Amino acid sequence: MSYEATQVQWDAPVPAVVRQLQMPALIIGIVGAGLAIVAAVLDFRQFLHAYLFAFTFWNGVTLGAMVLLMIQYLTGGGWGILGRRTMEAAIRNIWLMALFFLPILAGVLLNKLYIWTDTARVEADHHLHQKATYLNIPFFLGRLVFYFTVWLVWAYFLSRWSLEQDQSGDKKLAQKLRNLSGPGLLVMAITMTFSNIDWLMSLEPYWFSSMYPLINMVGNLLSAVCFTVAFVALMSDMPPFKGLITSKHFRDFGNLMLAFTMLWTYTSLSQFLITYSGNLPEETPWYLNRLNGGWGYVAASLLVGHFMLPFAVLLQRQVKDPGKPLIYVGAFIIFMRMVDLFWWIKPTYDAGHGFHAVEHLSHFSLTWMDIVTPLAIGGIWVWFYLRNLQQRPLIPRHDPNMKEAFAHGGH
Repeated sequence: MSYEATQVQWDAPVPAVVRQLQMPALIIGIVGAGLAIVAAVLDFRQFLHAYLFAFTFWNGVTLGAMVLLMIQYLTGGGWGILGRRTMEAAIRNIWLMALFFLPILAGVLLNKLYIWTDTARVEADHHLHQKATYLNIPFFLGRLVFYFTVWLVWAYFLSRWSLEQDQSGDKKLAQKLRNLSGPGLLVMAITMTFSNIDWLMSLEPYWFSSMYPLINMVGNLLSAVCFTVAFVALMSDMPPFKGLITSKHFRDFGNLMLAFTMLWTYTSLSQFLITYSGNLPEETPWYLNRLNGGWGYVAASLLVGHFMLPFAVLLQRQVKDPGKPLIYVGAFIIFMRMVDLFWWIKPTYDAGHGFHAVEHLSHFSLTWMDIVTPLAIGGIWVWFYLRNLQQRPLIPRHDPNMKEAFAHGGH
């Protein structure tokens, strides 16, 4: 069957199975937000520890989707065209993440989250005093505004020009999107690197790693890929995907998930081996805090659940080709991404009682706040995501590479 003669229902609405997720997501978000407010009232510092973890994950999905979208524009691969609307729906939540940052901003201003915001401690500590040129509240706020401004601008034009292309069929817009994506990847690499340093690595300002931002960026891409694949697979046997998406497309999606899983493992292992071989007193405490006091079991679960199991499963063609199994694989990897970020952030604090001291080891702790906050942000995020998804046709029919995507499926 030719591209022109296909019976694909190009303008079919978002399938009911997806639309039905919107109300439960909103209920979870509202209930979770209510409990999060209670948590903030009971113990604002402990709430911020949990909230930073939740914000980091969902912001990572949003930014990862933007990077993935620009990679697809530059490569022109048929795999990404069918998932483009799901990625665009995610990046249109950037403004929401800016709002979700407000509690973290309050924690910075009230000296509840980062030790470098404590002026007295900075003046008394030689190491913190040396880093005060970069780690200070005014400069932090300036960088914060810059990050979200850049992300909002890129998301706006990626979304706007894609919609205009779908409405007009103007092929010049495809070139504009590629021109925007080239420098966009460089800008995203820079802003994501420094935002990771500001929001996460500065939790322990005595410690540093050049691999740290890269590991999280790769993790963000992996989360975005899994999120995209899960929703495309969920809708694959319903219009407009029915008759258009095939096992070849899902094989590409599965291979992409496998590639980012392996890249995450490589970068994570590289950081560990560099730290282990160097054995420097200013570097080893980060891992000592995360391999003792019960955290070693979490680290072992990451080795098995974040690498070994997904790696073994995604090597199997019978898992990738049908499409539907990728929903469960993607959901599992997303869960392990949350475990990974929890393992990154939570040991910084000593069981919720102030900032974790470098000379003491942390002990594993999981509070109800650590469960409520991801559900609160996630429920609201998913509700807006599904609303965004319903505002445009699911297939960018007038994309110049659409014929290639159609032919790639073997039609």
